[in-house]
Amino acid sequence: MASLTAQYHFLEREKYWQCFWEEQKIYNWDPKIDRQNTFVVDTPPPTVSGQLHIGHICSYSQVDFIVRFQRMIGKNIFYPMGFDDNGLPTERLVEKQSGIRAVDMSRADFIALCHKVITIEEDKFKKLFKAMALSVDWSLAYQTISPLSRKLSQLSFLALLAKGEIYRKEQPILWDPVDGTALSQADIEEKERSSYMHHVLFYQEGTQAVLPIATTRPELLPACVALFYHPDDSRYQYLAGSYAITPIFAIRVPILADSLVQPDKGTGLVMCCTFGDQTDMLWWQQHQLPTSIILNKQGIITADHAGPLRGLSVAAAREKIVQILKEQHVLTHQAAIQQTVKCAERSGAPLEILTTPQWFVRTMVHKEALLAKAHALQWHPPIMKDRLTTWISNLSWDWCISRQRYFGVPIPVWYSKRPGEEGKILLPTIDQLPVNPLEDLPVGYSRAEVEPEYDVMDTWATSSISPQLSTHAIDKTFNIDYSRHNQLFPMDVRPQAHEIIRTWAFYTLLKAYLHENTIPWKNIMIHGWCLAPDLNKMSKSKGNTILPEAVLAHYGADAIRYWSATVRLGADTCYAENIVKNGKRLVTKLWNAGKFIAQHFNNLSDCFFTDPLSAHSITHTLDKWLLESLSLLIKEVAHCFLTYDYAAALALMEAFFWSLFCDDYLEISKKRIYNEIKDDSAGQQSALITLYHTFYSLLQLFAPIIPHITEELAQGIYPHKGSIHQKGNWPILSFNDLLTQEQRNQVQCLREIVGLVRKAKANQQLSIKAPIQLLAIEGMDLASDLCQELTNVTNSQEIIEHRNLPDNKGLSLQGESCRIQLIFA
Repeated sequence: MASLTAQYHFLEREKYWQCFWEEQKIYNWDPKIDRQNTFVVDTPPPTVSGQLHIGHICSYSQVDFIVRFQRMIGKNIFYPMGFDDNGLPTERLVEKQSGIRAVDMSRADFIALCHKVITIEEDKFKKLFKAMALSVDWSLAYQTISPLSRKLSQLSFLALLAKGEIYRKEQPILWDPVDGTALSQADIEEKERSSYMHHVLFYQEGTQAVLPIATTRPELLPACVALFYHPDDSRYQYLAGSYAITPIFAIRVPILADSLVQPDKGTGLVMCCTFGDQTDMLWWQQHQLPTSIILNKQGIITADHAGPLRGLSVAAAREKIVQILKEQHVLTHQAAIQQTVKCAERSGAPLEILTTPQWFVRTMVHKEALLAKAHALQWHPPIMKDRLTTWISNLSWDWCISRQRYFGVPIPVWYSKRPGEEGKILLPTIDQLPVNPLEDLPVGYSRAEVEPEYDVMDTWATSSISPQLSTHAIDKTFNIDYSRHNQLFPMDVRPQAHEIIRTWAFYTLLKAYLHENTIPWKNIMIHGWCLAPDLNKMSKSKGNTILPEAVLAHYGADAIRYWSATVRLGADTCYAENIVKNGKRLVTKLWNAGKFIAQHFNNLSDCFFTDPLSAHSITHTLDKWLLESLSLLIKEVAHCFLTYDYAAALALMEAFFWSLFCDDYLEISKKRIYNEIKDDSAGQQSALITLYHTFYSLLQLFAPIIPHITEELAQGIYPHKGSIHQKGNWPILSFNDLLTQEQRNQVQCLREIVGLVRKAKANQQLSIKAPIQLLAIEGMDLASDLCQELTNVTNSQEIIEHRNLPDNKGLSLQGESCRIQLIFA
């Protein structure tokens, strides 16, 4: 019956089973099955920005553990894979590979080049995900730049616009001068850098009084629109209602009081420029100050009144103005400082604040409602909820979703040029979507009558509807297939990394709330970072990545998945080759155990291969104990998977397999299994039936984590059962009362005695098979069948109980529940 080759060639067999699963459609979603029996995953679409590293493989494997378990307990699985292939990351990849900047070629040609590159890159990703045995239904795959995704993204825009949740406004916005685009609050990171605090002398209008102000941005002097002091600062009360004159540029600006000024910082007098930082933005808005923008979108000072600074970059202008201030003796002091600077997450460039017309999603007015939605989610691990609630609480402005880039989803808007309606926003009909305003036209308008919107959406504006990209609907009005949406939304789980809680998790939650006042998923599982050996985050930009292809070739996918399963959710980890080796060791041990077991199944009657396990066919105490222990293990492992604790599940399975099953049960029952002198057929049958069902159950338990070796052994030893990964194939055993508590205690004592005997033989440097003349046990009476098992496994000539031998008659060892003495033959 059983058929296993002499060796397990993992590279060949892993590829074989991957093709087998695809051909058999093991992982395909069935749309005819109701929602209650379906498990839906909002899979993270990888950013098409280059090579996937071992950290990506770790996190994608972790959600696959949960998916495979859910499939095995009978759920119809909706498990797509997406590719986040639009936006700045892709543009940067294309520019790097082609050696061409987007601004140096036509927009259409650059977009065509992007499409060509992503086709190649996504094929690489797909091959790697298949090699890692992700049980994805590839027929559900999507791209964030595909026509379907563009249509859904534009539907989302139109739906929010119809509700008044999207608006266009010219206001100060964070601007990346390197990538030439507006950014949202989530697109920035704060960096420490060395700088100087400059003390510069202003003059009070109409007097000779000098006013020392402190600034880190002297190059913004031409953009100064006011001076501020704290209303309780007694040094400057006399300045109320007066004006100051700036040095160099002689600009007249009001002197005002505001509680945001820190009296103990610098001189207590600060200048407000449009715009140096977010405080400048607040003062500009609250005090209705004038606007004086001196920078262009490339970070070059272009204002005519900037005089000697005109035409310079920010850095060059700072150096120039410091020189001039010194020459005119109005720079009184410079102090070296460390400051925190807001920078673009992608380009790393320090950000500027410019006033430009942009599109925004209303966010600030919904903060309390969004906090309530965040609390409604089941977080795994729970502590990660704090990251989202903290982010929401600290939000300062609405979400800017317009980007001045090329390879993205166009904002579906035109502006009328007809007389009498100049600037009127024109929208497409739903049937027109997806539209490109640069090529298409609104109904009833000619090319000459409209100005197209050139901006595209923030890539997160599309990624934030990743659930809806799969459900094919935004809401009841704006949809492609609303019945499919109802069947899949909200989804069961969102897996993602912790660093994009503020972006992907938040924006998806925001969109679901604004569109349908709901949450997008019931559970959210958060992965940690994979760290490089130097404990820095592993990333392509840092050049410290470990490529999974090399590890796959050396150890196989199961071994890498094993390592991934040892990494708990939310925890940062380093790639650990020693743990991957442990995974390979587990694969080898399963293979060897399977070969040993399979050779004996020819001694079983055919009925045992098909009949369900019956307690009546199990005659020996040790066999009953193993089945009872297995029943408990199955329940505990299922609970771990249901609570997203795959790492605890693996720990339980391994402890059972290595210790209870291999070290104890197989070794203790081995002589009974062989039954070489044919004196215990009933005992042999009991052991083989126990092995037959126990080993298959263990393969089922391990299957979500190490799918290839479990399929190989299941198909080789149990071919009539079909794929071990098929829906509804989770083990079902319920043996909770086969033994009395006294019998369980006796088995525990047996295991303890065997361990003590092994220790004694090892200490005496004897073979494990070395004979024992006399083994005396104090503390427990063993049932006759257990006593025979002990005789067999320890190779004892005589076993006696309840007798104290003199210490000089042999070795004495004390266990937790019994004491033994033994004399070697």
